[in-house]
Amino acid sequence: MNLKSFATRSLIAVIFGPLIILAALYGSFYWLTFVIIVAVASVIEFCHLSENKGAKPKALTAAIFTFAIITSLYFYADFKLVPLLILALVFILFSELYQPQGSPILNSAVSLMGILYYGLLFGSFVLIRQLPTRYGLDDGPAGLWIVMIILATWICDTAAYVVGSYFGKHKLIERISPNKTIEGTVAGFLFAILTAYLSHIWFIKGLSLTDSLIIGAVVGSFGQYGDLFESMFKRDAGVKDSSNIIPGHGGIMDRFDSLSLSAPIIYLYLRIVVF
Repeated sequence: MNLKSFATRSLIAVIFGPLIILAALYGSFYWLTFVIIVAVASVIEFCHLSENKGAKPKALTAAIFTFAIITSLYFYADFKLVPLLILALVFILFSELYQPQGSPILNSAVSLMGILYYGLLFGSFVLIRQLPTRYGLDDGPAGLWIVMIILATWICDTAAYVVGSYFGKHKLIERISPNKTIEGTVAGFLFAILTAYLSHIWFIKGLSLTDSLIIGAVVGSFGQYGDLFESMFKRDAGVKDSSNIIPGHGGIMDRFDSLSLSAPIIYLYLRIVVF
């Protein structure tokens, strides 16, 4: 284990973690602003990452439509989503007619992929936070659900990192992420469920214990796959980090990759099963 890197990562988490949790608890435009910042920064990093593969995506266009989709999710849930996605695709295709560089297929695919991955998937956090209000219920408990998701994700990542560093013997998917081990992955999964269980006992409202444990299992499984997906993108692009904007963590993509996949799965579970 790189103790210096771990200490830097921990310090950043201590500084910014409470701010993120407060934004989740307060909800409203505080949470919307946080989700927009993370998603827009991530889609820009993703577009820049693809340039290492020869793509010339429209980073500004992707950022604008990512902003538009998340804002629409806040005000209209998923009711306006299809028109926005159609508009994004048509606009991207037309813009490629006047793009003299790169492959139109590759450029448009990267731009649309970025919008879907970060605007729609990470934007699901807005849907989770607003979900009770769609049914005329108090949205306060939803802020606590998000706190549980965030805590479970952080503890999952930390447990996987520590256990994998000290006890990891068997590689998970070495060609994608050489340092990830099966032992670390199992530890992350178990600690995510444990965190969800403790969260349910201490502060969760509006969910059954089964619901909380399922959310913990989603974080411990799909969340870790989200991290692997981002590692796959970076390895394909030949870079270690998506950027160096966060000391000890790399880029915005690096820090929130786990949440990008777990959020939509949790939203679907809440929307279909709980509500």
